[in-house]
Amino acid sequence: TGVRTAKTQFRGAAVVNCAGAWAGQIGPRPFPLRPVKGQMLALVSSDHTLLRHVVRAPEVYLVPRSDGRIVVGSTLEEAGFDKRVDPDTVHRLHQAAANLVPDLGEARLHEAWAGLRPCTPDNLPILGSTDIHGYFVALGHFRNGILLTAITAHLIAQVVRGVSPEFDLAPFSAARFAT
Repeated sequence: TGVRTAKTQFRGAAVVNCAGAWAGQIGPRPFPLRPVKGQMLALVSSDHTLLRHVVRAPEVYLVPRSDGRIVVGSTLEEAGFDKRVDPDTVHRLHQAAANLVPDLGEARLHEAWAGLRPCTPDNLPILGSTDIHGYFVALGHFRNGILLTAITAHLIAQVVRGVSPEFDLAPFSAARFAT
């Protein structure tokens, strides 16, 4: 069974577990995965051309968006599945952004949110087949999930189809966590 809900179940020759921070809890086999919370915010400046490129610093990064928002990130917090936003943390991130670009001190807070990054014990993703026929995994990308989406999908599609992947996935095998 690929997916089972209260109302139905779906079957398939192949199932890929790519359920983010929750992937380690999904059967038929658990994986050592923990959520790492990251709080972010979006600022809006009266000057929509204030930033034209990403700015990175040890304590914060700034990402300008085409609609004028500036995304400010991010924290790394061992908080389990808690996605609550902390006002003090939002203030600290806003201040760190203003320290880099002083005009951001006057920018309006548009929104703040928290996400959960799936992290393995060795901080590397788990990719490929498992010891269960037809069950594949693409999980544990930690902070790089959005950056690695395209290549991960390409490689997992190759593995599912029985094609040797273009890159050696052995260092990312689920077997490295077998006990």
